[in-house]
Amino acid sequence: MNLDKSMSSWSQCGTTAMIQVLSREEMDGGLRRAMKVICTWSESDALKLGQVFIVKSFLPEVVQAWQKIFHHGTVLHLCLREIQQQRVAQKLIYTFNQVKPHTIPYTPRFLEVFLIYCHSAKQWLTIEKYMTGEFRKYNNNNGDEITPISLLEELMLAFSHWTYVYTRGELLVLDMQGVGENLTDPSVIKPEDKKSGKMVFGPANLGEDAIRNFIAKHHCNSCCRKLKLPGMQRLMFNLCVTSQVQPRASTCYKDKK
Repeated sequence: MNLDKSMSSWSQCGTTAMIQVLSREEMDGGLRRAMKVICTWSESDALKLGQVFIVKSFLPEVVQAWQKIFHHGTVLHLCLREIQQQRVAQKLIYTFNQVKPHTIPYTPRFLEVFLIYCHSAKQWLTIEKYMTGEFRKYNNNNGDEITPISLLEELMLAFSHWTYVYTRGELLVLDMQGVGENLTDPSVIKPEDKKSGKMVFGPANLGEDAIRNFIAKHHCNSCCRKLKLPGMQRLMFNLCVTSQVQPRASTCYKDKK
């Protein structure tokens, strides 16, 4: 599993491995629980022998709530949507790293995430590489953000702003979190068609409410200005006027007190 890879891909067939639980890990959000595990045997390099990983599973109450939508294979559907939004975030941050100015020295990336089936528990799970170091959360899935005190923190918040502008209001990547430049567990926010009952991404998608909150609370920083992103007042105006938000090419400005 290479942290430097830009985008993950699906395999035509599965692989077999054995893992051993090391400890239970804390997770924010109240949707999933996590365990630190070590690979004790593997038939391929996807999970390397002796490497430490994080395995994540959905809480029973979350699964029960979504059984109303996914009547069969609920856990599998939820896992696939978690992986889907991580892949979308991977692709967006790959493009972001190509277009950002050289004055922003960091190159953030999202971890690879794999789908696994645990035969002993008879359950679908997700697995990703364990990150060592100080874990930081820059914003949450409701659009609330920290007050940045470094260029790296400003960059993470500016990336969320950039995703909304780049996708013309169709997507917003929140839940920016990780260790250094290595990120995981994003929430890709997309206004859903409530009548159809469809869910494109994971259950952490709070839809238009999160988008409105992000626009209301995000403070443009030096990275936003280097990226020449539209100011938040313009984005809020466009959101109120039309559901097809298409920000114009105005530059980001300092929010007035």
